[in-house]
Amino acid sequence: SIADYIGTYYVCYNVTAEPFDDWRVRKAFTLAIDANYIVENVTQAGEIPATGFVPAGIYDAQGSSGDDFRTVGGDYWDAPADDATYQANCEKARELLAEAGYPDGFDMTIAVSSNYQPHMDTAEVVVQQLAAIGIRATVQPVDATTWYNDVYVGRQFDATITGLDAKNITARAMLERFVSDNGKNFVNYNNPAYDELYAKARACADDAEQTALYQQMETMLTETAANLYLQDMADLVAIHSGLTGYTFYPIYAQDLSTVGWE
Repeated sequence: SIADYIGTYYVCYNVTAEPFDDWRVRKAFTLAIDANYIVENVTQAGEIPATGFVPAGIYDAQGSSGDDFRTVGGDYWDAPADDATYQANCEKARELLAEAGYPDGFDMTIAVSSNYQPHMDTAEVVVQQLAAIGIRATVQPVDATTWYNDVYVGRQFDATITGLDAKNITARAMLERFVSDNGKNFVNYNNPAYDELYAKARACADDAEQTALYQQMETMLTETAANLYLQDMADLVAIHSGLTGYTFYPIYAQDLSTVGWE
């Protein structure tokens, strides 16, 4: 089998609503949740812990129209193994909550599409881990239609758990979700500095320069704890041991023109 990582599974917040309008609260979440535990014990589907919003399978190259259209992993955010950004630290998390004015934690709900059992299972673990820092979270199961209408479109939620992919296989397709006036920015992230970087990347004609701008955008999302990244979702392909010549193509269409029997 072959796997590539072309989507991100994460906890996201309504960052314009209290208490998630304070980056310290969002950062406390990051420090409280053990993504490694979730990957190893909950989903168990070949995923890897995520360290940023652009998944490991996404890379970038410049198209003739100026739009990026191809991919190579690790170009945008490759945190070192000893990086403390995503290592659980409940003591530090409680300190940040106290600084933000929530020394005793707070109550909240996590809206989850009940149609997807992995979302529900993950939410239960997140609730347990948040309890360690005094946050009293409750899972709010909703059907897929309600989730889409109330959370994604209506933006009426505290937090939610979902997975997003990059259907056109680009870093830009992922990162533009957090531009303040983008219709897909359902978490209401609003950062003028981020918007400016995105505008520069869109106008850039040099691949290396554009990649550097995307790196800055990823870093900014991480430093402001825009989301809590859990794992990069694996796209798995099973191949008969007698076949040769297959090249992984990370979308629903597969190129079999080079595949043959040994």
